[in-house]
Amino acid sequence: MINAARNTGGSIGVSLASNVLSHCEQFHQNRLIEHVLPSSAQYQHTLQQATTYFEALGSSVATAQQQAIGWVGQTVQTQAALLAYMDVFWVLMLVSLAAIPLALMLRNVKPGGAAPIGH
Repeated sequence: MINAARNTGGSIGVSLASNVLSHCEQFHQNRLIEHVLPSSAQYQHTLQQATTYFEALGSSVATAQQQAIGWVGQTVQTQAALLAYMDVFWVLMLVSLAAIPLALMLRNVKPGGAAPIGH
């Protein structure tokens, strides 16, 4: 019975973490994309630096521009994933803190005492 409860609790925990992770990653990606505007000077500067870097590695100008755009997109996805994992950590911490009072409410079992008779 204890193993079944532990397996069920573990499955619920994994499902909760996976669900929070996917939703938070999408949320953070949408928020980060709002700041990646092709018309902004900061984006153009970053894109130019990345293009120069990829050209220095031996890529043609067109290929270097595509690599730079891909690098910016990958950086946004990486940052969104990091923020989502931080959110999952906080959610699991709050769930664990909420479970502490429940664990303290469990009754104590005396070792060696008579087992209660039940059906």
